[in-house]
Amino acid sequence: MTPPVSQVSRSRKTRLRFLRRLLILTVFLVLAGVAIGQFTELKRVATAILASTAVLAAIVGFASQHTIANVVAGVMLAVSQPFRIGDRISFEEVEGRVVDITLSYTYVSPGDGTSVVIPNQMLVEGIVHNLSTADTEA
Repeated sequence: MTPPVSQVSRSRKTRLRFLRRLLILTVFLVLAGVAIGQFTELKRVATAILASTAVLAAIVGFASQHTIANVVAGVMLAVSQPFRIGDRISFEEVEGRVVDITLSYTYVSPGDGTSVVIPNQMLVEGIVHNLSTADTEA
């Protein structure tokens, strides 16, 4: 029997939230690929589109390298977990509680009713102080 949501550890909650988002993205990409693969009558056009798509992918990849770096950093944060949802962290001038960790951004609440959005790439490249290390088993 699965424990109630309130008893799920923060570590597991962080991983499950990340995996859910990654699964949704994967399903979307697979379904898009299947839908595109249904157009067999247009082989000549599809070949030209595929060739131009490769060039377009290279251009988009180069232009969005910071976004891709944020996604890779999000995966690194989910795997290594230097901090988890609910931990208090300090990063540069920001100190607060981690509210959410997405593929691209980490959301921190300083406790004054605002939210600070930090790109994951900055967190991976910078120094993060986890102020919640005393309660790591929670």
